[in-house]
Amino acid sequence: MIRYVNFQFRTAIPAWIALLCTMGAFLAVHGDSELPDWWWRAVAYISATHAVLFRLRLTRIRFVSTVRQFDEAPPRPVPYGTWSTDYWGPFHRPRSPFVVRALVLMALVLPLCLLWEPYPMLGLLWVTLEWTSLGLIASRWEFESRALLWLGRQGRDPEEYYYTTVSPR
Repeated sequence: MIRYVNFQFRTAIPAWIALLCTMGAFLAVHGDSELPDWWWRAVAYISATHAVLFRLRLTRIRFVSTVRQFDEAPPRPVPYGTWSTDYWGPFHRPRSPFVVRALVLMALVLPLCLLWEPYPMLGLLWVTLEWTSLGLIASRWEFESRALLWLGRQGRDPEEYYYTTVSPR
C-alpha cells in the first residue's frame, strides 16, 4: 500500500514540475504583458477553491467527503487478476497515469492559451487537480482502511477465489 502511495507521488510531482517549467518557458518567450490580470486571478481562485475542496474531501462531512463515499460504497465485483480498488469511478482509475496524460495535454495546449483564450487551460487545470486529488484521497483511504486487496484464484471455480493483501506477482 505504501508502494501505491509512493507511485501516486512519483507520477504527480514530476508531472507538475514539468508543467511549471513548460509554463515558465512559454511565459519567458511570450512575456506576460498580454495576459490580463483577471486570467491570473481566475487561476488563483480555481487553485484556492480546489485546495479547500480537497481538504474537505479528506473529512467525513456529508455531501463533500470522498472518504465517506468510499466507506459507504457497496462491495463491487472484482475481476480476476486486478486490485480491489482499481476502479473508483467512470473517469478515474487511480493506477492509471491519467494525471500525467492531462498534464501533457495542458503542456500542449498552453501556448495556444497564452496566445489566444485561456478558457481551455482553466478547464484542463481543474481536471488535472481533480484527478490528482482523487488519486491521493483513494490511496490514503486504501492505506488507512487496509482495503487494498488482490483477487486471486486457486482453481477455475469462482468459489475458490480468494483475497489477499499481497500481490502474487
